[in-house]
Amino acid sequence: MNTMKKSKIILFLIIFTGITTGCIFAGFSIFYSLAETPVFSLPVHNLEDVTGVQVFHDNRSTQLHVGFDFELEIDTEIFAPISGKITEIKKFRMSNGYWIIDVNIRINAKWTMFIAFEPWTTEESIIDDQMLSISVKTGDQVTVNQSLGILTPVLSSEFPHIHWTITNHTLWGDKEHVSPYDYLNEQAKVLLWELCLSFGKFPEDPIS
Repeated sequence: MNTMKKSKIILFLIIFTGITTGCIFAGFSIFYSLAETPVFSLPVHNLEDVTGVQVFHDNRSTQLHVGFDFELEIDTEIFAPISGKITEIKKFRMSNGYWIIDVNIRINAKWTMFIAFEPWTTEESIIDDQMLSISVKTGDQVTVNQSLGILTPVLSSEFPHIHWTITNHTLWGDKEHVSPYDYLNEQAKVLLWELCLSFGKFPEDPIS
């Protein structure tokens, strides 16, 4: 193959790659621009079962808190606050030694959310039992208020709970955790406000 022919092939590949990449980016941009802002319900339906809360940017948390915690001391069914696709169900151990299970839901090109099931255990066998109580699997399409499973808290443990947060993704791949409270439907917003006040908190504490 002569040098001129090689040059033409290389030029063609460069142009083809550029066009393909541009089309992919343009397609994603269209999906991104059409993505709807989410409106959530609550992941816990019987709020009388909630025995404590931590809120978004909670000053009284030991770290910058970017979601809502609902303390639950009895077996409690947890629901999808919005429709979407289960992209991952991940068991892992945090730096404090406690095991959790993240259930991730992709809502659209802009938005994702996850609920962490935290029975509050350092025992892997217990978190494996918790995994058996998750009723969805990766790849499932879920609808709002569909059951995700049951939190099975360790009795008399310090803080069994679910952690709930949502993430806004930019077109350039950056992401920002934002407060679920700001995107609740009106009924859920009133209920969460009242729940937080019952524990002496507001849905979002100012960052100190």
